[in-house]
Amino acid sequence: MAHYGGLMFPSSAAGSRLAPFRPQIAAFTLIELLVVIAIIAILASMLLPALSKAKDKANQILCISNLKQQGLANQLYVDDNDDRLPYAWGLNHNPDENNFQTLLVPYIKSRTFKAGSATTNSDFADNVFKCPTRIRENHYRQYRNYSGVGNPWKISYGMNQYTSTNFPNTGGQLPSPKTHKLSTVREPANTILIADLSYELNHPAIINLGRQADGNYDVGYKHGNRHPSGRANLVFMDAHASSIGTRQTNGLIMDFTR
Repeated sequence: MAHYGGLMFPSSAAGSRLAPFRPQIAAFTLIELLVVIAIIAILASMLLPALSKAKDKANQILCISNLKQQGLANQLYVDDNDDRLPYAWGLNHNPDENNFQTLLVPYIKSRTFKAGSATTNSDFADNVFKCPTRIRENHYRQYRNYSGVGNPWKISYGMNQYTSTNFPNTGGQLPSPKTHKLSTVREPANTILIADLSYELNHPAIINLGRQADGNYDVGYKHGNRHPSGRANLVFMDAHASSIGTRQTNGLIMDFTR
């Protein structure tokens, strides 16, 4: 027996020390856990659309920046080529040479344009020639991936084909492509130079801003909504860039030769 203040307590085999305090650990019940999961799901459903819209807006801003740089490259090209505009597309079947991208690329990066064999190794989908929204679309019309129909690359941007004096025959390569002079464009601030390309066309030359007779579009109205319900980014002959919807094309010029 142990004596404490005149009182007697029995002694244990381990001595007179008290057993350590063991607090109870709180745990979620199954119902509480399900409630937490439900709240997280509700918050996610509220936040994900906002995050998706923010990502789409960022892609649109990047796309406009790409077009502005292409517009500036066009100005440099014109300065170096006696005021002549680039051609959008030529009859030469070599994709390393027959498009406006190959003419502008020296003003954007040091190496020459390489079309490559697929989107993943092509300059059509690199640097300022790549729109991230276009990369997420079908390769061409109903074809999700390249199937041997159309071009083997996803092409993001198309140029106004009326830059050529007799499109599509541009008369060959530099230094004497048969294209119009920039100084002949009467309303450069309203005349389209380069625009977002529709996956329904997927070709580096555009002719129309609206729906064509076959129901397809040359221009890709893809930002903020699925084509053709979204907005298209474009750069004008004076090198300023903007975006439009399908109902905002009045007053904009493609054929500046008329």
